[in-house]
Parts: sequence; structure tokens; C-alpha cells
Amino acid sequence: MRTLLKKAYQLLWALFILALAYSFWARDILPRQLRPYGDPASFVIISLFVVVNAVWLYHHHFRFRDLKMENVDIMEGEKFEEFCAYLLKRNGFKHIQLTQASGDQGIDIIARKKGQSIGFQCKRYTGFVGNKAVQEVWAGHQFYKLDQAAVITNSDFSDSAIALADDLGVMLIDRKKLKRLMRRLPS
Repeated sequence: MRTLLKKAYQLLWALFILALAYSFWARDILPRQLRPYGDPASFVIISLFVVVNAVWLYHHHFRFRDLKMENVDIMEGEKFEEFCAYLLKRNGFKHIQLTQASGDQGIDIIARKKGQSIGFQCKRYTGFVGNKAVQEVWAGHQFYKLDQAAVITNSDFSDSAIALADDLGVMLIDRKKLKRLMRRLPS
């Protein structure tokens, strides 16, 4: 689906460029009897381009602004992963990539910061996050050959998960740290 949307967007860009070319240069070259068809078509294409880009801008830059923790607590898993990727981007991480939903080997997001590649597992939970999340992200970080591993949650970690993460060197971002990251978002 993402590839199809990308191709449709590329086609829209090409049509937009053709419509602009028609509007500024080719309109005078076109025979007079074809102009009634070219003018509305170029207007529709240019308008569609503006609307699609406005929607894209909102979706990628403003959708998580002014978000409260209560909204994070009711997100679906995939939406929480998208939110975490947005949060990482807004906190200085680069080259952020969401992995595929199934078969991700315990890594939901791969990002880079200060030359380090980091694999994140995102857990939107109502209870404590246990050892399993730490074990999965550690295995995934080995699989993808990443420099570090981290687990992000809207909840807290169990004592055994904290102890295991300390032993393995896995970063833990709990509810308190997540709120701190959210405060850095533009409002």
C-alpha cells in the first residue's frame, strides 16, 4: 500500500509540473479550440497538488502536537509506534525507519543519533513491561547488528526487566521519561 501511495504521489508531482508548464508556457502554443479543456484540467491538477501536500504536511508534522498522555494510553499498537518514531525525530534522531509489523525480530523502529544505530521496541501497556520485551529487543539488536537497544513504553518496567536491561545495556524509556520527551515537542 505504501509503495502504491508513493507511485501515486510521484504521478501527481509529474502532473503538477505539466500543469504548471501548460499554465505558464504551453497555453499560448496550444490551439485555441483546446484551451477550454486545458485551463480547467491544469486548475484541478494544481489544486489537487496543493490539497494533497497540505494533508501530507499535517499528517507528518502536526498530528501529534499538543498530545496528552491520556491519548497515548488509548492508542493502538501501530499508532503508538508511529508516535514513538515522531517523538524520536523531534528529539534529534535521524534516519528513522519503522520495521514491518510482523517478523520484525523484536525491533519496531531503527534510528540513528550521534553516529549510533539504535533499535527500539515500543510497548503500549496498561501493566508493567516485563523481561520478554528486553529479551526481544536485545535479540533484535543483535539480528540487525545495531549499536544499542531500547524499549519505550507508556507504562513502567518490572524490577526483573530493569535488572536484565542493566545487565544487557538496554536503555529503558518508561512513562516518566516518555513524558519528558513529549514536553520537548513544539506546541
